[in-house]
Amino acid sequence: MLKILEIAQIIIPTPPVPGRGLNLAEIGSIIARIGGFLQSIGVLLAIIAVVISGIMYMRAGAEPTKITNAKTLFRNVLLGALIILGVGVIINTIANVVSRHFFCTIYINIPPLPVICR
Repeated sequence: MLKILEIAQIIIPTPPVPGRGLNLAEIGSIIARIGGFLQSIGVLLAIIAVVISGIMYMRAGAEPTKITNAKTLFRNVLLGALIILGVGVIINTIANVVSRHFFCTIYINIPPLPVICR
């Protein structure tokens, strides 16, 4: 009998963090904002690296090793920029799928076909 009274006196604590939860639209918006910020920084760094590779190419003169290094840097920067932009597309797609803006955004109203009875 004493065990039942002990269990009845257990105090159930309140949740530690009061507030409201996030819904899918807010999570998608957060993903898109963070991805856009990182993409902007990546594109800015790619532009700086293109300028640096151009300066390296101009200063190379007739030395083939410096010309090769400048061309290699330029090619790597272009590849990195394509990867950054591709990841941006993937992040925006994930954000739109999570927030449910990816599906059914265009509504097409097709009138019904007339029924011909003979």
